[in-house]
Amino acid sequence: MKKKVLAVLLSAAMTAVFAAGCGNTGDSKDGNSEAATEEETAGEDTSLKDIQEAGVMTVGMCPEYPPFESINTEGEIEGFDADLAAAVGEILGVEVEFVNTPYEGLIAGLMNGDFDIIMSGMSPEEADEADKTLNVTENYYSVAEVILSKDDSIQSKEDLEGKTVGSHSGSTSEYAVDALADENIHVESAPYNRHSEAFADLQNGNIDAQVVEETWAKEKVTVDDGIHICEEPVSSINVAGVIGSGKDSFRDAFNGALKQLIDNGRYDEIVEKWFS
Repeated sequence: MKKKVLAVLLSAAMTAVFAAGCGNTGDSKDGNSEAATEEETAGEDTSLKDIQEAGVMTVGMCPEYPPFESINTEGEIEGFDADLAAAVGEILGVEVEFVNTPYEGLIAGLMNGDFDIIMSGMSPEEADEADKTLNVTENYYSVAEVILSKDDSIQSKEDLEGKTVGSHSGSTSEYAVDALADENIHVESAPYNRHSEAFADLQNGNIDAQVVEETWAKEKVTVDDGIHICEEPVSSINVAGVIGSGKDSFRDAFNGALKQLIDNGRYDEIVEKWFS
């Protein structure tokens, strides 16, 4: 398998802005200066410092999508995202803790402070759709959205015209289905809470096709020999980490760690482990 290393353009420089207030002792300007200093301190980005002082980076993920993340026989979360997160944690000098969260609750959990970052096969478009103020890391993988079907007449996205197509609601797969209309391919979209629910309906003949990440599809086609993966993908989706609003220092540190992993070959090793 060819290694899928993404080109990551990272900014290594970080700018520190120092403000100094001045005024005459005893006059009203002192109060204004102190208030301004307090506001600046309150608005300081301590996201990276907070994680390093805590000694742990908490990662929200939904472990239902192998090989990105799943639960092994020992009840532990494993997969590409998990290994990549652990490697980033090593560079940042912190432990990594995974927070098992339903996919539809990941954004809310992040904004509620339940974890520091989402690493769960999420695209920048998904994060932007949820809240345009969220921080998104550099893309760390690209995955094809493919078609699963039991109907031999469906061999390409054009063959989906007029068909009922299932996908995971709110995911990159649903976005790929919706984007078919831009190519003048009209389908009846059937969103589900999980990939597995759409797959079950496909097996039972309740939908004509399912659009899903290629990696997930390859894990499932062996379950039912009657289902095939169409060679032509519907689209290609980027995957990135999602971080809370205003946490630029953590985002920049993550991007720097990712670049280091790519440069030293560790990223390739993780890709080969889970996608070869």
